[in-house]
Amino acid sequence: MNNIPLIIMAAGVSSRMKSSKSNKNLSEDQIKQSNSKAKGFIEVGKKNETIIYHIIKNSVFAGINEFYIILSQDSLEFQNYLNKIAKKLSVDIKFAFQDFYGNSKPLGTADAIFQTMNQFPELNKLRFLICNSDNLYSSKAIKTLKDECDYNSMIAYDFKCLEFRDERLSSFSILEIKNSFLSKIIEKPDRETLETFNTEKFVSMNIFSFIGEQVYRYLGNCEINKQRGEKEIASAIQNMINDGKGYVKVFKICEHVPDLTSKDDIISINKFLDKN
Repeated sequence: MNNIPLIIMAAGVSSRMKSSKSNKNLSEDQIKQSNSKAKGFIEVGKKNETIIYHIIKNSVFAGINEFYIILSQDSLEFQNYLNKIAKKLSVDIKFAFQDFYGNSKPLGTADAIFQTMNQFPELNKLRFLICNSDNLYSSKAIKTLKDECDYNSMIAYDFKCLEFRDERLSSFSILEIKNSFLSKIIEKPDRETLETFNTEKFVSMNIFSFIGEQVYRYLGNCEINKQRGEKEIASAIQNMINDGKGYVKVFKICEHVPDLTSKDDIISINKFLDKN
């Protein structure tokens, strides 16, 4: 239970960040970084630390010291940076590389974890955490999943506690929860689906704990979403639940999680870090 690794997904091409425009007062350096770097490696806050640095630091506070970082093949700059972070925080960081199969962008989150498990077969015999590289998760959330050892598990965020505009709800996965276990996960729900959730709305922000041997084949067999052209973790999880081969325990949390999607989000994260 002491050696639970965290896989951080950081191979995305950040197309929405690079294409977004900002009406706010970003510095020239911040604009340059947001147009050239993967989101998790953009420097934020007064100390100019990256989101991925804050995730690793919060994970250390939660008792995690082993990390697998998923990168694109052309990522030497990020590897060098992460090696410095590993030394600074006294943690072990291994690199996995997501093959794009000749495409301009990766094939999705389920594919990212599946490729990582193939590159590091020991993960098939372990329980491990996964998360995005562009969301600033708290130590509390990370520790909650680290300490759950009997089931696959996830954090369900109460949407009213997230400091996002209502229209962003459709950009997350919305959750149906029964008796503290996940029964349905719907990626990027449409308006009609959202209207069926009349009371509390809980969403995923892609932070999970998985039992490797249970989830592996569902990641590999995950279908490609026809609209988005990606293999999504939500689909793999739903298939596993439908087959009755793995349960996903849900931990509800009411707290904000800064999200780095567009250039304007840099300002919001700077303010969050200034207050915390």
